Amino acid sequence: MPELEAPSMTVAEMTEVWTSAFGTAHLGAHDDFFDCGGHSLTAARISQQIEVLTGVRLPALAVFDNPTPAGLTQVVNRTLQHTAGRS
Repeated sequence: MPELEAPSMTVAEMTEVWTSAFGTAHLGAHDDFFDCGGHSLTAARISQQIEVLTGVRLPALAVFDNPTPAGLTQVVNRTLQHTAGRS
């Protein structure tokens, strides 16, 4: 039986989450959370939207520790892979 591939989130999807949370027209994959004016409420909005889209619950601190869409995408995907591996 073939192994099922773990779900994942793309950097483009994460960038859309950040764009929505910041209420801006566009952010890039390597734009920095803090340089964009991010704060605790923005981090909470990002974390909440990630949970809605993927089921992964990340603390807002994860956004502070991984302050770009590309970096946070890696964290979400590692979590998804780890969770899928336990199923």
